[in-house]
Order: sequence, then C-alpha cells, then structure tokens
Amino acid sequence: MSENHDHLSDHEYDGIREYDNPTPGWWHLIFFLTIVFGVLYFAFWTFSPLAPTVEEQWASERRADLKREFAQMGELKPDEATILRLASAPELLGSARANFAGTCVACHTKDGGGLVGPNLCDDSYKSVKVVTDIYDVITNGAANGAMPAWKNFSQNERVVLAAYVASMRGTKPAAPKAAEGEVIPPWPAARAN
Repeated sequence: MSENHDHLSDHEYDGIREYDNPTPGWWHLIFFLTIVFGVLYFAFWTFSPLAPTVEEQWASERRADLKREFAQMGELKPDEATILRLASAPELLGSARANFAGTCVACHTKDGGGLVGPNLCDDSYKSVKVVTDIYDVITNGAANGAMPAWKNFSQNERVVLAAYVASMRGTKPAAPKAAEGEVIPPWPAARAN
C-alpha cells in the first residue's frame, strides 16, 4: 500500500505542515482572461477610431448637464428682465461660459476683448442698443454674416449666452480691441423677482 502524504510540503512551523496544492485551473483562466481583456481594452480606447475622444465624452457630459440645468430653469424668455437677472447670477452662467469658449472665442477672444469681432467689454456696440439686442444678434447674426446666427443653440442656451455677454460689459480684457460702433447707455439694474 502506498503512503498518501496529501501533497504536504517540507515546510513545518510549530508542528504544522503546509499543503502544497497547485492553484486551481479556473483561477489561472480568470488571470489570463483579465490580461487579455486589459490589452484589448487599452488598444480599443487608445487606438480605435470607434472609441470616443476625451473631448467627445466631455461634450456629451456637458450636453447632459445643460439639459439638467435648463430643466430646472424652465423655458427662459429673451426679455430684458430675464437676461439681466441671469447676468447678475454668475453661478447660472457656467453653461454659457462653455458655449462662449466653444463658439465665440475665435472672434471675440476668451475674455471678450475682441479679435476679429468687436470688443464685448466696452460701452461701444455696433448692433446692440438695448440688452435684448444681444439675444437677437446671437439668434440672427449681424454684419452681413460676419457674426453668424447661432440658431442651432436652444432658446435657453441663447438667452443664457446673451446674459453672459451682457455680464462681460465693464470687465477689463487682457488685450482690448479699439471701440467700434456707438456708445450706448449702461444696462438697467436687474429687478428682483
């Protein structure tokens, strides 16, 4: 009769001997599948044209945030009271700042000082006489197409963007463009609702 040592190892401590059991096959299978998955995951997200870029993921999340933010606001009216109320509430202008950075900085610069387009920070305006005209310029464009119409934005986005542009008036841009157009009176004070 053969003696069964149950695969005991030669290691002994305080009279206790360890079993020398091999790692189960299913454990090795999971380990190797994890490595294969990791390599494929890395290759897909790094090299695949089907994988969304960081910018596309950010834009998708931004759209979801805008929908959530605008759902809380309801349908905004492009009237003076709404634009002035939003312009004096910087916490509500985050989405407009993102829209401005994505569409307006090429002509107006990040701080609104103007590059190709006019300076949005001084008191001189070419196509604006009252604060609601900012919404009209964003919606319909101006200067025979030099300022494009942004009708692809929702009404709420355009109202909030108009409020953001109105809030830039009186700020100090890094490299302001010379004044263009006519000097207009200051915006009226926002009325509390």
